[in-house]
Amino acid sequence: MIKLALFDIDGTLYDEKRKEFTRSALEALRCLIKNGIIVAVATGRTPRNALALKQEGIDPEYLICCNGHLVVDRRGDCIINEAFSANLVQDVYDYCKQKGIGLLWKYPDKTYIYINNPGFDMLFSKYKNTGKPDFLDFEDKERHLLSGPNGGCLACDREKLRMFNRDFEGRCYAVDINGCLSDLLLWNVSKKTGLEKLLSRLFLSPNECMAFGDNLNDLELIQYVGIGVAMGNSPEKLKKYSDYVTSDIAEDGIKKALLHFKLI
Repeated sequence: MIKLALFDIDGTLYDEKRKEFTRSALEALRCLIKNGIIVAVATGRTPRNALALKQEGIDPEYLICCNGHLVVDRRGDCIINEAFSANLVQDVYDYCKQKGIGLLWKYPDKTYIYINNPGFDMLFSKYKNTGKPDFLDFEDKERHLLSGPNGGCLACDREKLRMFNRDFEGRCYAVDINGCLSDLLLWNVSKKTGLEKLLSRLFLSPNECMAFGDNLNDLELIQYVGIGVAMGNSPEKLKKYSDYVTSDIAEDGIKKALLHFKLI
């Protein structure tokens, strides 16, 4: 019996082409909540940007943000906080500066660009009302010395990404998004680990959880839960390892899958 339904945001609930949340998906989430199923999200967004769902009348019980580094409840209280150390931030910054890789860091309240890259303009132009990240001069402000970031993002091609992952093995890693941008995570931190810790607190098993995703940073999550659903707009690798492939986000994929499993 499914007791918790987990959703990625971008490409799953939020249509990046239309720049809006899919109406049928929002309707389906309201039905889930009415039926007593816990609704949560797992996203690369910061808590601040994940709260865009509240503007649509959806108030998830839990937010797994920054790809598993932060877990907060609907009151905004932090349950889990995994942060990069100041030394690791410095090492990543020095490496990216030398290799010509764009770098931004995510914090609960802000997203800061440490090394600018045109790819970041493309990233944030997809979203309404999120605002562009602040440009932070590393040498002048050094936000990371006060509190470590909860993940980040690299802007580079796949070859530089491969080299980065080789050189930082055991410390942190980056997951390709689209060939020019990638999510940056601490070693052994992911959406899956965030969900593992949340389920432990809720005394729920993975088999009592259903998860929806659309990209490779959802792969571990899809394989971990009882029912893993890939959106129709997902890459083939994600579809291959999912339990069920639903329609494209623009074709009511969320609603159709929940109807298929008789959850709404």
